[in-house]
Amino acid sequence: MVGTTEIDFTKYSALAVEDDTGGMAIIGVMMRYMGMQSYMNTTGESVVELARAMKPRPDIIFLDLNLPRTTGYEVLRKIRADEKLKNVLVVAVTAQDADTEIPRCKAAGFDGFIGKPISRSRFPRQIRRILSGEPVWETY
Repeated sequence: MVGTTEIDFTKYSALAVEDDTGGMAIIGVMMRYMGMQSYMNTTGESVVELARAMKPRPDIIFLDLNLPRTTGYEVLRKIRADEKLKNVLVVAVTAQDADTEIPRCKAAGFDGFIGKPISRSRFPRQIRRILSGEPVWETY
């Protein structure tokens, strides 16, 4: 069954793009707890450059939709336009209205949606499912 595969998180790297310090702290703690190599960016600016510089390149990017001076949608367009990053999993993480944003995120090409507040108990399972190829479009 999809999503039940055990994932060795230590073999994955992630980039979190989040301007809210509380959200960043939760994502960062959870990624470290799971053993993922993780990087953080708080503005959305230079995300493509940062992701290209990561060694190894990120397997998954957690992308807030509301960022200073840009949007997660604009950052996603830049990621998808980059030849070396276009296939990286990108998951929207937002507190915005899920009824509005989930269809918009699907249409934009996101690989998943996790609504805020992030559930510390569900987050590892959500990421396991996404990395196993199962779509996750959840409000919390």
